[in-house]
Amino acid sequence: MTQELTDLPAETVDVVSRWNPAATVRLGARTDSGHELFVAGLRRAGKTTLVDALRSLDESAFDLVDDPLDAGVVLMVLDAAAPLGREELSVLDVVLRPACPVVFALTKIDVHREWATVRERDRALLAGHAERFADVTIHPVAAGVGGGPARGSGVEALLEAVLSAAGGQSRSARSGTERVLEQTRRMIVATGRSIREADSAADLRAERTHLLAHRDGRRAERVARLRSEVQLGKVELIHEVSTQIRAAGVAVRADIDRAGRADLADYPDRLADVVAQLGADLEGVVTTRLDHLRARAGVAAPAPRDTGPKPDYLASGRPEPRHRGLEDRMTILIGASAGLGLGRLMVAPLSVVPALDIASVPLTLTLGGVVAWWLARARSHIAERSHVRQWATESLTTVRAQWEQLVLGRLLSAEAEISEMILEESRSRAQEVDTRVASIDGELRTLTSRRNGQLASCERDIAAIDRGLREIRDISREPKHRPERQTT
Repeated sequence: MTQELTDLPAETVDVVSRWNPAATVRLGARTDSGHELFVAGLRRAGKTTLVDALRSLDESAFDLVDDPLDAGVVLMVLDAAAPLGREELSVLDVVLRPACPVVFALTKIDVHREWATVRERDRALLAGHAERFADVTIHPVAAGVGGGPARGSGVEALLEAVLSAAGGQSRSARSGTERVLEQTRRMIVATGRSIREADSAADLRAERTHLLAHRDGRRAERVARLRSEVQLGKVELIHEVSTQIRAAGVAVRADIDRAGRADLADYPDRLADVVAQLGADLEGVVTTRLDHLRARAGVAAPAPRDTGPKPDYLASGRPEPRHRGLEDRMTILIGASAGLGLGRLMVAPLSVVPALDIASVPLTLTLGGVVAWWLARARSHIAERSHVRQWATESLTTVRAQWEQLVLGRLLSAEAEISEMILEESRSRAQEVDTRVASIDGELRTLTSRRNGQLASCERDIAAIDRGLREIRDISREPKHRPERQTT
């Protein structure tokens, strides 16, 4: 008893119509020949030419199928060029089903004269490969002679063998409706498998994991790097201050050693100019270092702000007047004594002349006064240099302390400013990440719902197909002739 597709449940018919419309149309038009043929073989074995030759004899004798599971008969095409090998046997194992008949064809016998030997070798190899091929018949064909099947080419005999195998199979084979249902079921199962294997949400989950891992924009790493950079900048800038002060001290001492009385009087102004120039140079070094610090921290330089008057880096004030003490008085006495002695020595020749002896006294006193004056003045100049040198050294020490304070203050201010900017960027980044993660969660829920819906739909369609198959198989198992009840 044959079950038509329209006799099955409506849900089964609907599933087949959606998934396999071509087979539905073919069954509805009753164009199914009932002879589904699958052609197997290696490339260049002459499969296309052989199929064209078979169709030229009878166009509607069979239908070619692409899936060996849908075939009622398998046509295995062998090449007469050489005996079959592992590749042909592997193809045969793939397409073969226990209940499916196989017809063997040996092509190109018109090209290869030793085809009979090759056929016997193929028959022996097939018998050794499977027990069901012990008495197999290999049909020699010379398809394509003269552009079509010629008389005696073996194509007619091969077609009869194919139709005979299909006819013998049809008594126990599945109906066309059952084959369509099984084909549709395989399509649904393959689709469900592809849905399970294709993870369309993998990229979204990877993005979500990456966003959550860097939600704060690596704030802890950036702050730790900032601290290390600040410490390094502190060491470098303090060293720069020491270098500048040391160079200034050397230059100042050399200038003071060469300075005259007028230069010493104006030296505080010159020292102020030197310190101002060094302060400007240091300001540039500090600014460059802070810009580098911001660049390493990954933040933009802030807009310039008017922070009021800059600190005074100059040497404040002037040196106090030098106190004249006991040393100056002793210098005058020593100078007068030395001058008198030098004067007496110089006027000694005059003492031998009695008339000039009296004149030598005022001359000696004059020379003694001049020498005492010069010695006291020289001593005063040396003491003034020492006084100014001491004042310059103390002033540079004060300037160094001011510069170090400036450097540390600028560094701490920059660290606080950059830390605040990093914190603000981290907060903004966290808000953006939270927004994006919420969006990704929504997309993941949508994809999961859609995927579950597709899988559930596939399961429902498979269940509908299975009900149709059970109905067909239950009818096929019913006895064709039921015994009539005998009335007594």
